[in-house]
Amino acid sequence: MKGSGMMKNVFDWDEVNALIALLHIQGIAYLMGSDEPVDVNGGTVEPVHLIQRLAGCGYPLVENASISLFILHPEFAPAVVTALQSGEHEITENIAVVTLATLYLQHWWVFRLAFALGQLPGFPAEPFVSLWEERSLPPPSSGYERDGLLALQEYQQRRYGAPLNFLDDWQNQINHLLAQEEAHHRELPETLRDVLRHQCRG
Repeated sequence: MKGSGMMKNVFDWDEVNALIALLHIQGIAYLMGSDEPVDVNGGTVEPVHLIQRLAGCGYPLVENASISLFILHPEFAPAVVTALQSGEHEITENIAVVTLATLYLQHWWVFRLAFALGQLPGFPAEPFVSLWEERSLPPPSSGYERDGLLALQEYQQRRYGAPLNFLDDWQNQINHLLAQEEAHHRELPETLRDVLRHQCRG
């Protein structure tokens, strides 16, 4: 793919390290960057700009950290919508894919995420219905989240023209996020326990 750092293995390491520092500010602490000081302008960056920069960095571990960002900050959903409506096609496609991965993974791991976060994960699906419909993918809430992720991976493999393992990259983000958040040992409210019990029975 033209301009793809992932395919060329050429990255702007200053940008990667700056993005890692910005993600730390947003509560994503599991990524390790350079020990060198990084100028992130006081950590003030517009969510739309941050989302676009992550999607354009070309470094999969950092690019896919958008999954954790969206789960920790569901209030970023309007910024995701804006980012999808502007910018270069390749960047908006990257944003679309990581958004879909977030929705599938959030639904697949809802119970463990709820215990880790102390609340139900709340990144909304409603603003992004067109993303899975236009790509002929199953809805995230259909009960076939893994099938959706595999279909999304096939979409990406066709897009890149290579049999790359995207699923493991996406799952890796959830593994790190869960380990990070479970370390807080949050107490789950009884009302939420009731909701989860009801979902289990359903």
